[in-house]
Amino acid sequence: MACAIVRALARGSLALIISALYACQRAPATADYFPFAVGTSWQYRVLRSTMDGSREQRYALANVAAAGSDDPSVRIRETLDGQRYYYRVADAGILRIGTRRRRGNRTVIEDESPQLVLPAQLAADVSWHAPTMTSVLENSGAPWDSTFRVTVPVTMQYRVESLEGEVETPAGRFRHCLTIAGAGSTAVDVGSNLGHTTITISTREWYAAGVGLVRLERHEQTSAKQVAEGRLVMELDSWHPR
Repeated sequence: MACAIVRALARGSLALIISALYACQRAPATADYFPFAVGTSWQYRVLRSTMDGSREQRYALANVAAAGSDDPSVRIRETLDGQRYYYRVADAGILRIGTRRRRGNRTVIEDESPQLVLPAQLAADVSWHAPTMTSVLENSGAPWDSTFRVTVPVTMQYRVESLEGEVETPAGRFRHCLTIAGAGSTAVDVGSNLGHTTITISTREWYAAGVGLVRLERHEQTSAKQVAEGRLVMELDSWHPR
């Protein structure tokens, strides 16, 4: 950017100087925190902790071309195993609109009611609601003969906590991050000796401008001792822009 200003000065162009200075000062837009440039890829380290212990995994995905789509607002991200997430860039922000999953030997596309991922307006305390599913509540201990998982929907309230977050990851330290906090709870009957239980979920996500999601923390709890809690931490290991 400094080079652009120097060149503008050399040419004596006031319009170019103003444009360069504006670009320096422009606040990041929603699309900067969730980039969709085709070919961009990310790899994450995932630490998943349940009642059965902890294990580390790897998770990788990349932006791919939306071939065959007549809707220019559609964007696609694909994981290494071929699972695809479909998004739409709309006036409200970035929406997730569907998922393509592998079901045995079949490929199934699951359409979804549009779910807001990030709002167009990014300011402290802006909030919205979106559904999620519990994912780390499980136990293979007695009285179950196999792993028992609690998989239920929970409505989350997400809130822009900060635009100046800072976080350390294996990929480096990121400053001036968009930080999103989420919280939700539900009371359900999950059966299998648990009966009625209250489930609470809390999350925190950090997004770096020009990079995307760099860290995610998720904590799930129940009022049942048999499946008391689970945690998930996902942090950026490496990324490759287009």
